[in-house]
Amino acid sequence: MGALDLLSSFTPQWLFGKPAETASAQPAVVPLPESAATTSVAGKPAPVIIDPVDPGIIDTPDLGGRLRQGKLLVASPYPDEDHLLDLDTLSRPNQLLAKALTIMVNRTAEYAVEEYQLAFNWDQVVDGVRKLSEREGYQYPRTEFYIIVFRSQLAFDADRKQLGELDKDAHLEAVESGQLLKYWFGRPHARTGRNLATCVWRHRDDAKKGGSGPGHIRAMEAVQGTYLELRVERLKLVIESHSTSWSIEKWTD
Repeated sequence: MGALDLLSSFTPQWLFGKPAETASAQPAVVPLPESAATTSVAGKPAPVIIDPVDPGIIDTPDLGGRLRQGKLLVASPYPDEDHLLDLDTLSRPNQLLAKALTIMVNRTAEYAVEEYQLAFNWDQVVDGVRKLSEREGYQYPRTEFYIIVFRSQLAFDADRKQLGELDKDAHLEAVESGQLLKYWFGRPHARTGRNLATCVWRHRDDAKKGGSGPGHIRAMEAVQGTYLELRVERLKLVIESHSTSWSIEKWTD
């Protein structure tokens, strides 16, 4: 499966235990501009998207082929049917964000070390929520979501094939538990081995449930010593009413 080095995205020892080091995230409420692609976040110019996903797929009925049978969504790197997100299991706000997250993409090659709110095209994602809501005649309410971020440095002699297989199994288990809206991971940097993976959940309670199965236990045992470094960030995404603005800040229980 290539360089799928962030199986830890679903292992409960990292998801829910106290991390060795947790980066803080300062709240930054960002109103959506007319052109989301050129906005700045927290006073910083937005970096260039290096591998863009066409935001125009939001305007297509099947989201550029990512929506199947009208309700099954490709919400991870795994397009197999049993890994798809069933939108019928979600509330309307969660459905709309999940759909909009199909256009989530890193803005810079340095996403593994960039501030999280700068690393991805959140303006375009939230603007996608607004477009989808307007199309359905829905007044989007203020809604909060749980985000977990893993910044890792993979050992160069790690068995990436095994990690990929374990990651896929763990993702399936998380999907079956419900309410995982998005799973994204990059590729280890060729020189440093650094990478980032992230999950967007309805709530932290869903993440706890999704990481408690036997597949995650097997994964925990298999990845001991695989990472030279692993930092965990727990964040809260807030989308304001009518999707007029958004913020990302540190999650607090």
